[in-house]
Amino acid sequence: MIERMPELSLTRVSRWFFNCYLLRGEDDALVVVDPGMPRIAQDLAPLTAELRGSVRVVTATHGHGDHVGGAVDLARRSDAAIHLPALTLSYLDGTRPRTPTLAQMARAWPLLFGQPFDRGGAVGSLLATGTAGFGGPRGMVWTGPRPVGGLSEGMSLPHAPEWTVLDSPGHTDDSIVFWNERTRTLISGDAVVSIRGRPCFAPDVVDAEAATRTEHRLRDLPVAHLLPGHGRPIHAESVWAL
Repeated sequence: MIERMPELSLTRVSRWFFNCYLLRGEDDALVVVDPGMPRIAQDLAPLTAELRGSVRVVTATHGHGDHVGGAVDLARRSDAAIHLPALTLSYLDGTRPRTPTLAQMARAWPLLFGQPFDRGGAVGSLLATGTAGFGGPRGMVWTGPRPVGGLSEGMSLPHAPEWTVLDSPGHTDDSIVFWNERTRTLISGDAVVSIRGRPCFAPDVVDAEAATRTEHRLRDLPVAHLLPGHGRPIHAESVWAL
């Protein structure tokens, strides 16, 4: 599934309910957010040619395998720099990441039926956890070079300065979102997903109190375009009013 949003200078590439976003930044730079599928480089190749840009930055909203599973391969193929949340980098040094339990993850079951089934997405999501990221029994998996930088509160997204990093813990401790104030667009990762056309704050969390604080904070943003990690994007004068 490819959804072009030229008015927002971005494209969504989706396999089943796993979303990846391709942003156009400054000087024809392209920024890839949440490259979860191990074969995402092949999926993006025709789009990068169409956009006549080059992937300069690979990043993610958190370190779960279905958000970073294709990051290393994509970065190698495009000679791009990987920037992950600052806390994710500590997992590369041995800190054990927390992740929602299977029982909590089951609360997100409606996502399975919100977008057309894609066998590649189903297989890719299974392969992703063993390729890079955390979410499985081994903790953090990372076979590539160390990311060049960590993203934290208030930073601008490299090569895309209109996008600001906001901490959004709850679903995981390392979760961040990307906010574009000019276009009122929020790339929300798993802090907010969409179910049946409405925003749903993370049903599966490792820290309920942090998740509540994140919900209150994000609700204060005048979001007109919600681009979730899972589920279809939502466009409205105020997505929170739906």
